[in-house]
Amino acid sequence: MFFRAVFSIPSLLFLCMTLSAQTVSFALKSAPPDLSVSLNGTPQTPVSAAAGIRNFRIEGGGTGTLRFSAQGYRSVEYPAERLPLKNGLLEIKLEIENGTFRLLGEYSTGRQPKSAYFSPDGRRLFVPLLEQHGVDVFRLEEAGAERSARMVFEKRLSVPGSGAVGFVEALTDTRRRELWVSNMVENKVHIFNLDTLDYTMSLQTGGILPKVIVQNPAGNLTLVSNWVSHNLSVFDSQTKELLRRIPVGGTPRGMAFSPDGSVLYAAIYDEPVVAVVDMRQNRVIARYRLYSGEGACRHVIYRDGKLYVSDMFRGTVNILNAADGALLVSRRIGPNINTIVLSPDGSRVFASSRGRNNPDDYTRPGPEFGAVYVLKANDLTLEERIWGRNQPTGLAVSPDGRYLVFTDFLDANLELYDIYN
Repeated sequence: MFFRAVFSIPSLLFLCMTLSAQTVSFALKSAPPDLSVSLNGTPQTPVSAAAGIRNFRIEGGGTGTLRFSAQGYRSVEYPAERLPLKNGLLEIKLEIENGTFRLLGEYSTGRQPKSAYFSPDGRRLFVPLLEQHGVDVFRLEEAGAERSARMVFEKRLSVPGSGAVGFVEALTDTRRRELWVSNMVENKVHIFNLDTLDYTMSLQTGGILPKVIVQNPAGNLTLVSNWVSHNLSVFDSQTKELLRRIPVGGTPRGMAFSPDGSVLYAAIYDEPVVAVVDMRQNRVIARYRLYSGEGACRHVIYRDGKLYVSDMFRGTVNILNAADGALLVSRRIGPNINTIVLSPDGSRVFASSRGRNNPDDYTRPGPEFGAVYVLKANDLTLEERIWGRNQPTGLAVSPDGRYLVFTDFLDANLELYDIYN
């Protein structure tokens, strides 16, 4: 693991180009996608463009400085002879000039960082890895009077005797000082000591492809959503006994409890539906349909009598009345909305958008970078857009509301931002 400078390009080998003094050629993928390119102050025009990539061939560009700029963004410059290329592709992401969010750094992770979770005290960050065995643990270090911080890689959590990949989501149990992590390949949840990070035990979920883990407000029940078996595993948090499995009639992912713990809301990925589970009867008692037609509800958050629900298929974030499922607000945000989280004070919704998929294979970089959208929680109006890289996916806000982190799934990359307001 190593620290990346603010304008580093994730997962790229910094290769020197083979240049003549006459010509410099490169393909450019950028955010914003229409940023300007100039050489020693002279604007440059691409020779061709297709599928989000612009191709440049600059005569006499073998020496000098290339500048990448856009109105309202901080510019980036590189010596023409030392462009950070990978197979001829240059990836550039600009940061907003006077935004609320300031990029502090980027950090390498294991392959396909699926999610991100702060520890309850905000001093650690847990990043489950889909394509490697384990969970990357970072330590947040703050320094100096000038609001500055960085992530320091601490260790990778692993399960003794297993080399399985497929780590997905996590939960921190503060009462028992435990970290629960789901593994969809083994159909298990693994438990680690939250303080020492030692492995404790593994539990079979009794379901297929476990995903999200939640705990009821009382802390005595811990639930896991099982993607393929279409049910929820209910564990006794203390004894770790699997008490029951609750069928939900669809593919469950995100879950959220009502404040008294009597009701669980489960996002159903097959359609634009939230299943309402009565925890006393252990069955679905209602299905809140957001709208007619297709949809894919992915995450759900409960706050002050409202449900915040993401729909990955439609790229929307929605607000429902938790009591009756009435749709209060629905806004199209961007393609492939993945994770949503609320700020600790409940004033903002953060939504990660993976960007448009590669038409051949969604596990390969698509034609554009993704982004994190910052929305007002009351009406989902857009406050700010933060560009990510290839498929921003995992997303978390520190418990004190000061830091935002997100993972770039296809780049094995973690981005850390300071929140100024």
